[in-house]
Amino acid sequence: MSAADSGKAPAGDGVRGGHGDTAVYPLSPVVISGPDAAESHRSGHAIPTRLVNFRNVLDGMSEGFSLLDPDFTILYLNAEALRLEARAHDEIVGRSHWELYPGSETGPLGPLYKAAMRDRVAVNLEHRQIWSDGRISWLDMRAFPTVDGNLAVFFRDVTERHDADQKLRESEARFRGAVTAFADVLWTNDAAGRMVGEQLGWAKLTGQTQDAYQGHGWSKAIHPHDAQATIDAWEAAVAERRPFVFEHRICRHDGVWRRFSVRAVPIFDDKGEIREWVGVHHDITDMREVETRFRQLADNVTALFYVHELGEKRISYVNKQYELIWQQPENALFADMRSFMRDIHADDRAGVEAALQRQFAGESTETRYRLVHLDGTVRHIHDRSFVTTNPDTGAPRVVGIAEDVTITTKARMQLARNAETFEALVRDNPFGVCVVDSEFRLVEVSQGAQSAFAGIDPLAGRDFAEIVRIMWQEPFATESITHFRNTLASGAPYISVTTIEARANADKMQAYDWRIDRIVLPDGNFGIVCYFYDLSERLALEASLQQALTDKDVLLHEIDHRVRNSLSMVAALLSMQGSASASAEVKQALAVAASRMQAVARVHERLYKGKQLGIVEFGAYLKEVCHDLRQSLQHERVKLIVTTGLVDLPVDRAIPLGLITNELVTNAFKHCGRDDARIDVALTAGDDKLTLTVADTGGGMPADYDAAARKGLGMQVIALLTRQLGGTLTSPVAGGVAVFSVTIPIVDVSAA
Repeated sequence: MSAADSGKAPAGDGVRGGHGDTAVYPLSPVVISGPDAAESHRSGHAIPTRLVNFRNVLDGMSEGFSLLDPDFTILYLNAEALRLEARAHDEIVGRSHWELYPGSETGPLGPLYKAAMRDRVAVNLEHRQIWSDGRISWLDMRAFPTVDGNLAVFFRDVTERHDADQKLRESEARFRGAVTAFADVLWTNDAAGRMVGEQLGWAKLTGQTQDAYQGHGWSKAIHPHDAQATIDAWEAAVAERRPFVFEHRICRHDGVWRRFSVRAVPIFDDKGEIREWVGVHHDITDMREVETRFRQLADNVTALFYVHELGEKRISYVNKQYELIWQQPENALFADMRSFMRDIHADDRAGVEAALQRQFAGESTETRYRLVHLDGTVRHIHDRSFVTTNPDTGAPRVVGIAEDVTITTKARMQLARNAETFEALVRDNPFGVCVVDSEFRLVEVSQGAQSAFAGIDPLAGRDFAEIVRIMWQEPFATESITHFRNTLASGAPYISVTTIEARANADKMQAYDWRIDRIVLPDGNFGIVCYFYDLSERLALEASLQQALTDKDVLLHEIDHRVRNSLSMVAALLSMQGSASASAEVKQALAVAASRMQAVARVHERLYKGKQLGIVEFGAYLKEVCHDLRQSLQHERVKLIVTTGLVDLPVDRAIPLGLITNELVTNAFKHCGRDDARIDVALTAGDDKLTLTVADTGGGMPADYDAAARKGLGMQVIALLTRQLGGTLTSPVAGGVAVFSVTIPIVDVSAA
């Protein structure tokens, strides 16, 4: 409900919660209407069924209620609204609000109603109402958008309260006038700075008697924390014969502490001697409290707040956000108001300078510019300024707010880039794109989708379900249509697994990746977009590639098998040659060579039998090599203990470590010295290291053993292969137990 505003409301009335500002609250929409019409009026507008059902409730309310449609036609008034209106039901319902209340559309109420209807937000306003019969009321109005697009308005007559508030404000004004009359307290002191005689103003302010404030007795009314400082500053001013300016707290006659500014000047006689001092106390408590609240507010907002004194061309105030956003000290700005220009992007300085000139001309401004800090960081600033006046001097000043909008600006720029990217993808890329409207008609097909829809004519504007059934066989066609309709109705996207189906209009199988999403079309209605990609060629290529990989694996296994057989044959030939030789030294050399060949052959055997190409399960390999050596070297009675876990090694590390194992274990069998000896072989992993240890319980190391001086081929091979693996070799000490260990770094077999 509303009415025409007879004029601008008095200051402080207007919208509740602000001086003439509109208070908009994001409340939940009012649900009072439904889709069925239950009652019609002469205007042809229908009252929703739920409203009819709530009529008894609405008529029983003590507040007025009206319902406006999107054209601001009045659909309904409850009993209280009709009572306040004092016109007949049929004279109001069905007519335009603007027609019934001339001037309301352009007054304070019209823009609020329109904002509530347009933006779907709740609003409220306390406003002056002139009724058709000349009555004047003050109404407290609250308007809420309804879910079906109407506007529900609740209002109540607050005339009595408003009149009482007005009287209270007038009373307050008279009181403040009275306070102002005696707020400035005049007093005098003698030439020596002592308060003497009767001081009516001081007595009235503090309640002190004349005897109490004589001399320096006035200081008893000063706050204990301020008293001595005041006396010291006063005596210094008297001694130096200069004006006294100070601030302190005074206990007023009613026991309330108030803050005062003090100014006193010496009065000189004809001879230049001080005749007396005249001083004034001015109550600045409220001003300081306002300043404190303002600074607390300004220092706790995230935007920069500044005050620019136009006449003086200086910045008189900035909050702490200046140092955070500009990364400059505020003192530099106070000293030179143009210092803030230092970090403004070179391309934006002209615009900022133009805004400054408009401010000097008395214009409000709105500017966007970029800051570039020394570290290259860029910040986007939204700067708004408003011209006002200095309340103390009346001089023009600018109050401004500069917000760091970097995040929102970058987001907006990214959205624009995304839109351009999307358009380019739809227009140029090889993916298929088709768009279906709210009536389930195909309206758009991209260049990449033409082949999928080939042979179907007409295409654009045709029922999409019909097109799908032409393209695909059942039950896939019906399943696809169901997914499309569900996305259009619910907004839930659908992403398919790779689909391989037989075409209904072509003798072939086709494979697609596809997804569907709901979008808003240019006409404002929902539609669906489907993105799809023909995978038929790719799947065929993948199948061919997979076959090639399978063939390669078979070939590699066959190569490993043949290499293993060849190496085993060479090892056997070396063994046979050694057996045929009459020289013990030749026999031993050929046996060592054969064992080395066999060690490498074992690696290729493991590769041939392994499940993962190029990877050797070294734990099992280690056990086989050690037991092969015991048999070939004919040390069946020596106790051999092999301790290992599951360790996978790439072939380029397994072969060197296998040869090292062969050399160390061969040496252990060779030098253990007796059949009841024991050889321990261990492979352990930890801390990204792999350690092979070979130890025997034979006679131990000679007393003169020097690992660095050993020149045998076996130890040279061990040292060389250890360096190749990036590892370290640890040899036993002279006279100690025979323990050799090789430590190498572990590598990730997945990267092999």
